[in-house]
Amino acid sequence: MKNLRILLFVCLAVVFSCEKNNIEGPSLNDLYGELDIVEGLKIIGDSVDFENNETLHFTASFSKIVDWQIRIHGLTSGSVKIISGKSNQINLSNSRWDGSSTDLPFFVSNENCNVELTFEAHDDIIESTVHIMSAKDYNDENTVLITDFDDGWNPNFGEFFNSGMVRKIDDDGGAGQGTSYMVQESAPDGCPWDWLIGYVDYFSDFWFNENTLINDPSQVYFNILVKGDSTISISDNVPNSMLKIEFYEDENGDGNHDATSEDMYETGLIPVDWTGWRMISIRYDDIENLPAAPSSQGDGIRKPNEVYNVRTLLLANPNSGFAKADVDFLIWSIGSPILN
Repeated sequence: MKNLRILLFVCLAVVFSCEKNNIEGPSLNDLYGELDIVEGLKIIGDSVDFENNETLHFTASFSKIVDWQIRIHGLTSGSVKIISGKSNQINLSNSRWDGSSTDLPFFVSNENCNVELTFEAHDDIIESTVHIMSAKDYNDENTVLITDFDDGWNPNFGEFFNSGMVRKIDDDGGAGQGTSYMVQESAPDGCPWDWLIGYVDYFSDFWFNENTLINDPSQVYFNILVKGDSTISISDNVPNSMLKIEFYEDENGDGNHDATSEDMYETGLIPVDWTGWRMISIRYDDIENLPAAPSSQGDGIRKPNEVYNVRTLLLANPNSGFAKADVDFLIWSIGSPILN
């Protein structure tokens, strides 16, 4: 009997010692409980002046941890910003908005926006409005603007376009950002003797913003707006227009690029198979989408702060006919792409 009591005591000790003080994983309430809005959606900082670096944020609280999404839709521009999270509270730490866009076009000044808060797996919808006094100015401490063409063509940039091809600055109201953009297109029948329609060299000495890029390729993004018209080759059933971007480094600091001793990185051919404006963003250390050119002869270390020239090229199959890819708003950004 004594041994039986000892065995029973040991078993109970083992059971209680195995109990955990903290419950791991989601609670039953978070998994199966009803969603109650404890505190409704509030906007802290309405009528915000984004141009002068003002921000706003949202607050709300719920009875359970839930996936939520705030969608801000500009009623004038049509721009959209998405802010999302998983929590039982929305606050400054997870909902700050600096006026940036998730989808083109960009927000504009003196614009009213609809705000919609929704939840995954729940039908609740909370709506509100916000007013933008002035839109975000992307030319700030976290960016280096190459050009937006609003001041016209910079004659210090280089260019070559085959005979009969077009490169011009237009301000017809169709800019991707601001007031002006650069038109690039072939002659009506294309360029039957060459793949190249033309290219532009954006030398770093003449960028609109001459701030030095940080020397961390994992944090540096090149962004460019490209406008396509979805022209498809009748003969080959492929997009007529193809864009390519090249980055030339000046590694010895002599103000030039030496192809025999310095690096050049390039994208592959980008089919311009869409209609309207689209943002292309490339992280400088993206080996897959921005490999070193086969002829690159530098040290193989990506140094965005040593970029001497950015070249954009418009190409098309000589048999494809008309090609077009307008561009606007060439800008470097630090930490994330412009659209985020």
